[in-house]
Amino acid sequence: MTTKFILGMRDAFFDVLYEIFKKDKSAVLISADNGAPSLDKFWTDLPDQSFTVGIAEQQLIGMACGMAFEGRKVYTYAIAPFVTLRCYEQVKLDMCAMNLPIVNIGIGAGYAYDIMGPTHHTTEDISIMRALPNLVIHSPADATAAAALARIAHETASPQYIRFDRTGIPDVYAGRNVRFEDGVIVTKQGRDLYIVATGVMVHEALKAAKNLEALGINAGVLDLCRLKPINEELLLSHLQDVGRAVTLEEHRLPGGMGSAIAEIFVDGGLHTPLLRIGQGDRFIYDLGGRETIWELYGLDAASVTDKIVRWMGNK
Repeated sequence: MTTKFILGMRDAFFDVLYEIFKKDKSAVLISADNGAPSLDKFWTDLPDQSFTVGIAEQQLIGMACGMAFEGRKVYTYAIAPFVTLRCYEQVKLDMCAMNLPIVNIGIGAGYAYDIMGPTHHTTEDISIMRALPNLVIHSPADATAAAALARIAHETASPQYIRFDRTGIPDVYAGRNVRFEDGVIVTKQGRDLYIVATGVMVHEALKAAKNLEALGINAGVLDLCRLKPINEELLLSHLQDVGRAVTLEEHRLPGGMGSAIAEIFVDGGLHTPLLRIGQGDRFIYDLGGRETIWELYGLDAASVTDKIVRWMGNK
């Protein structure tokens, strides 16, 4: 029995980016001691456009900003917590305040580096990164979205942050005609409620929606693939016709995606009942893998289904 190969988000993105680099000689990639099979051809074929600074993320951003000032389109690549928190001041002042066309690529969103603990978990990046002016934040759910994002990111002139999952995730958009540049995707139509999810949680939302269907609840799924700026008009156009909304994220609740949507509801005077599901305000030290963490802290499809059913019963 052969195992079906699933192309990861990162590799799908870099495969398309490689073709872009061959045409755009102003584009450069800088890595902070992180490699990938899809990056080997950059080092081999495009040595004048590919650099590494070692484990020095603050230097990574400084070098990227210097090159951007000289007219280069710069992509940085590191593990997600290190390309956000470790060099936050540099990203804030050197990159965002200067509004430079740099794309920060972070691998391992959420609990992708599950057994590595809080040093490698990335469950506060949405909160801190969406606070930065000028920054665009992307969060794809599969390899098809990531491949499309390579073009979108290259055509976007502002500072950007992309949060990729670490491993191969089944494709939900392969063969579908999807406008990822809209930032909000109707992954599954719904009538009673919509679950708004991002990244890997789009897959758990689809499972939960299927569970809810079996219970007589017609639940849809919206993929918020661009977390900043949120396409508020499109998002609300989908939510205005349902009675309830749920947000689901592999991220801490304070300041995360659910908070961003709650702000939109409050500022827009929308009275639709909203349930936020995500990680509580705690660090996670549990072992056993990512799915174990989900089960322990209520992020798996079964737990999400139960929370929604109980919430609806109380309304």
